[in-house]
Amino acid sequence: MLSRGRVLAPVAAAVLAFSGLAVHQAPEAAAEPSGWTLPQLTVSNGVITDVTGRTVLLRGANVNQLNDYAQNDPALPTVAPLDATDFAQLAALGFNVVRLNLAWSALEPTPGAFDRNYVARIHTAVEDAKANGIYTVLDMHQDAWGKAVGTPKGQGCPIFMKPGVGWDGAPAWATLTDGWTTCNFGGVRETAPAVARSFQNFYDDKQGIQGHLVDTWAKLAAEFKDEPAIAGYDLLNEPNPGLRDPFSAADQLGKYYQRVIAAIRQAEHGSLPHLAIFEPSALWSALGIDATPPAKYITDPLAVFSPHLYSESINIVNAFPTIEVGFDFALDAAAKYKVPVWTGEWGWFGDPNADAAKVDRFEDQLTTHRMGGAWWSWKQACGDPHVVNGGGTNKPTGNINPFACPSGAPLGQPAGYTRPLSRAYPRSAPGTLTEVNATGFAGTGAGRVEAWYPGTQRPNVQSTNVSDLTFTQVPGGWQLTGNTVGSYSIKQS
Repeated sequence: MLSRGRVLAPVAAAVLAFSGLAVHQAPEAAAEPSGWTLPQLTVSNGVITDVTGRTVLLRGANVNQLNDYAQNDPALPTVAPLDATDFAQLAALGFNVVRLNLAWSALEPTPGAFDRNYVARIHTAVEDAKANGIYTVLDMHQDAWGKAVGTPKGQGCPIFMKPGVGWDGAPAWATLTDGWTTCNFGGVRETAPAVARSFQNFYDDKQGIQGHLVDTWAKLAAEFKDEPAIAGYDLLNEPNPGLRDPFSAADQLGKYYQRVIAAIRQAEHGSLPHLAIFEPSALWSALGIDATPPAKYITDPLAVFSPHLYSESINIVNAFPTIEVGFDFALDAAAKYKVPVWTGEWGWFGDPNADAAKVDRFEDQLTTHRMGGAWWSWKQACGDPHVVNGGGTNKPTGNINPFACPSGAPLGQPAGYTRPLSRAYPRSAPGTLTEVNATGFAGTGAGRVEAWYPGTQRPNVQSTNVSDLTFTQVPGGWQLTGNTVGSYSIKQS
């Protein structure tokens, strides 16, 4: 996630009738969230689908509790603990995906290593998510290259520059700064020359460091190649353009994507491949638009374009692009690849009550465009560099589960965010979704439909061409299931 300070910036139960078919009333007892199905995902006609032929909308949040952040304040934890309760709570908001932030520095702490203890923690998270009906995107996360770009304590900075904090991503041994200063301008992490130099050395594969990350990705893909609950692989979070102009930077980024996708596909050989999620540079998060890798590099049939849509949130120019125009930009960019759009990050960071209207507008756009995304973020600890760098070690952290700092006391989930985030939506819809709006959805196809509805009261719906329609109460809301045929619709009444 970039921030402005760091960017170059639910009725009583009833049996309904439709088309001469009975709608069956659900049992009153609560069911386990694992009633959700998680078939392997794929791409069909520019849409994320599963192997049963259903359109899938992936909506959820970023989970950074396995990330390997720099310890900028020894007294404060950099991450909150992660366990099965997190995923139960995520499911209770209706989420069906987490973008699990991982660190290259933890996967490959020394050249050629593959840390099995860290991988075991990833396996546990994936299994806990799966048990709660949640897919996992494995995200190779980085911010400002890595932990080793912080300015050492006591080291001075050139005039007009400030000491930088350490972040996350690359291991120290792959941080090749060529001696360029880690200081930055105004606390803006991307302005540190050492960050740009490190990225450029990565793109140039100096000392084979890009090859190391590619090999690490291949090992990770081999580890999860038979796991259908893995939605896909986010190949590199918010890559910095390095020292090149936007178009040259997009070209060198495209070459990396081509190389890493090929390595992942080789590692997955003989198994069902997973989505290859690729991002534009970090400038998109700052500006709402950027040059994107040439289409000649992105030819994989399971590619998904994943810009981070922070319009009217933390973009440098807060009023442009608007939320709505930001979606247009993303869809236009994806069109040249003929791939789906899934936004790996979006969110707001101020007063949740004040931000709620914008969150609703963003959710409106997700609905209109039948898209998904992952909110930034689930939890941020008081020692997270995002908090430390923003001077927040003595004030609450943001996100869905804020903490008081420095105590780390939980402050409770803000309704300004959780209400819009837990909206009703079709999780998996047979065939093609032709419409999704605030009252329901419609499509064309035959199979099992699954949808989420929040709240304690059973929803009232009217449906067409849906048999065995059932509502089952689950923590936080209701699971709708049924069997569709032909042109079907499910609308709240």
